[in-house]
Amino acid sequence: MRKPQSLGILFAAAAIMYGCPSPDDRQGADDVAAEGGSEAGNPDLVQPAEWWRVHPRPIYETLEMVGTYQGWFEVYRLSVGTYAIYEPNQFEEAISYLVEGSSRAVLIDTGNGIGDIKAVAEALTTLPVSVVLTHEHYDHVAGAWRFQEITAFDNRASLARLAEGRPNESLQQYVTEDYLWKPLPEGWDPSTWTIPPLHPSELVEDGAIIDLGGRTLEVIYTPGHSPGSMSLLDGANRLLFTGDHFFPGPLYAFGDDVNLDDYMASNARLVDRLDEYDRILSGHNDPWVPSDVIPRVGQAFETILTGGGEFSEGDGLRRYRFDGFDILVRADVVGREGG
Repeated sequence: MRKPQSLGILFAAAAIMYGCPSPDDRQGADDVAAEGGSEAGNPDLVQPAEWWRVHPRPIYETLEMVGTYQGWFEVYRLSVGTYAIYEPNQFEEAISYLVEGSSRAVLIDTGNGIGDIKAVAEALTTLPVSVVLTHEHYDHVAGAWRFQEITAFDNRASLARLAEGRPNESLQQYVTEDYLWKPLPEGWDPSTWTIPPLHPSELVEDGAIIDLGGRTLEVIYTPGHSPGSMSLLDGANRLLFTGDHFFPGPLYAFGDDVNLDDYMASNARLVDRLDEYDRILSGHNDPWVPSDVIPRVGQAFETILTGGGEFSEGDGLRRYRFDGFDILVRADVVGREGG
């Protein structure tokens, strides 16, 4: 087992602004508080020391494992025609989802680009596969270039970011010892790793229906985490794919592309439709989260913005701890009387 060295908060914060989520667990959150998180420069605020000790996450013992691919991707069958493609060996712990209808399948997000996720999808289904991106951050779009058909939300800022791509040097931080705890896939060369400019073949708006044949996904526009973020509702199977609007870890509510007002309004939309889904299929850490967490997210943001809640602080950021998730925000958006 490789033991990563802790990243400094500025390094980690910069990484997050270009590719969002990272793992979290109660031990990690408690470690932050125990190690004096209120002091400036706390290196564990974003990336807890020894973050990899959370593995294996208990949720995966309850799921049906299909197999391990390329020594990198773990695949779990969540329900008929619904697969979680999990990347547990890197700090982001990205999760993509293969969703099958009767005539075609979609891959919801494409991970961080390490390994060949297209080969995994093609091993799981005989149906034609296209991509649907929940948002524009690197750890969701990096494998999309392998597919001819890509669907994304019609948002100017999001599309501009996709069109920029990412050069090799900007990605090297994600394959350092700080980010990895197991070897990279055999034959995959990080020195050639790039994200080519992406130009989606289909743009969708709020309320659009993605028809897979006998199964549909409804687009729910949920900006806040990023300008182009959307969730996907599989109403017939009572599943909600949230991308990074929610995942059981530290929700990143800071950075240049975050809008807290939008984040809260988007969450309120999902609360209004809570009777339509039972499970959250999130973009990181855990693919099978009970839906009752969504109202708590809204309540947590209200607590923070009114000066309440327990937090650790460092280098202008605060990490607030709640049941089942944390929230990272800039200290200057809330009063200092909290905590």
